[in-house]
Amino acid sequence: MINQLLNRDFVLDQLRQVRQYLSVPALDRRRGGTVPKEAKNISEDDRQIALAEVTKSLANENVESTGQSPTFGRRGREAPLDDFSFFSRDPVISNLQTVLDYYFSDGPGKDQVSLKPPPETDRRGPGEVSFVGDASLVGIDPREADGRRLFDKFSVTDPEWVSAGLAAGLRLLRGRHDFNPNAPVVGIKEDARMLLVADWGSGIPRAQRVAKNMRTFIDEALASNREVHVIHLGDVYYSGWQREYEKRFLPFWPVCPGEADRIRSWCLNGNHDMYSGGFGYYDFLLQDPRFVGQTGSSFFCLEHKYWNIFGLDSSWEDGGLKDPQADWVRDRLDAKKKVMLLTHHQPFSSYEKPAQKMADKLSVVRDGSGGVKSWFWGHEHRFMLFEPFNKVGFGRLIGHGGVPVYMTHKENDKYPAPGRFEDRRFMKKMAGLEHWAYFGFAVLDFVNDRIDVQYIDEEGKEAHPKETIA
Repeated sequence: MINQLLNRDFVLDQLRQVRQYLSVPALDRRRGGTVPKEAKNISEDDRQIALAEVTKSLANENVESTGQSPTFGRRGREAPLDDFSFFSRDPVISNLQTVLDYYFSDGPGKDQVSLKPPPETDRRGPGEVSFVGDASLVGIDPREADGRRLFDKFSVTDPEWVSAGLAAGLRLLRGRHDFNPNAPVVGIKEDARMLLVADWGSGIPRAQRVAKNMRTFIDEALASNREVHVIHLGDVYYSGWQREYEKRFLPFWPVCPGEADRIRSWCLNGNHDMYSGGFGYYDFLLQDPRFVGQTGSSFFCLEHKYWNIFGLDSSWEDGGLKDPQADWVRDRLDAKKKVMLLTHHQPFSSYEKPAQKMADKLSVVRDGSGGVKSWFWGHEHRFMLFEPFNKVGFGRLIGHGGVPVYMTHKENDKYPAPGRFEDRRFMKKMAGLEHWAYFGFAVLDFVNDRIDVQYIDEEGKEAHPKETIA
């Protein structure tokens, strides 16, 4: 990822320039020689709709950041996370980040990007791995003042290219992909191993390290003749264009091409996957040979002798549960089996609002005789364990797969209810104040009617003692 495109001020300045360009009468705009292939057929109406959406997003952003936004401060100095790791939940801004990345990586501005290592004053983790981006715009170096990361004003040389691309992404968002209700139901072996990772699709070096450590556990299982399932709980950044799966997801996925017969891969739908209508997710990712067992559907069921594991789509309707999923789950409930749910969004939280529409629709499961024995989810970019809550016995947030965030809490700070543990370790920036939280994933081993769970960080170390779901 390009450092400047992870800086909120820089991105919003580009958004303002897009608004200014689209506000000019069509005949007076400076036309570039090309537009992205995805924007070949956009119309002036598409551009005017984009202008209205850009204007609305800027107004909202003036009220409150749509990014992750915590500030790490000490001795009066502050370093907003939005300066270093701006991952917006606004589809317009996310699409702009996609298009700008496209512009600088494969479009007219590709000669303006340098892949040189970050300077000594920049973000580095253990082993000299960048905390966030691994590329920068040539000659647009960061300045830091009182903890703020600042960039000089910059204008792309082909605003038509960028504006057309943004209009194309927003048209895809408006005409979202059809929902596929034909979910697969697949049996899994009694001693299967299941690896879970969420919000992993950033493609940055630290996320790649997560995948390499996941591979260690895959190979360990294969050596023991165990069946392996690897599941992503959603979100490829910034907005789910096909090229983002091509560049940030599939090359680093811990299951290699040609291994689909030995290792099963699954991927839920995340809100960022839907920010350009879900076409990259449905028509590209799920068509990859490693994911074709999902049959093009964004939800599925894995049937174990003692468990039913439901992977559900909470993002086609952002934070909801598109029909007929709730009825489908209800119809597959088995009083003899325990229930595990996998979703992108959170049913409850210590820090954010829950995805209440999703949670309400799944009350049919929670209110059953056995309730929900276990629920794993992402969306919030942190690693937390929860007390039994709202008829969920074993709730776990593992959204720390690939998006850099600060650890702003001290080790002894009280966990907000219903939380009972949060991984509060951090990697300190070499030069600066920021404390970067660890990435990680979960390893679930089925042993008869119980599941042993390990939590592993990006360095391959245990992030929390092993637990058992019984």
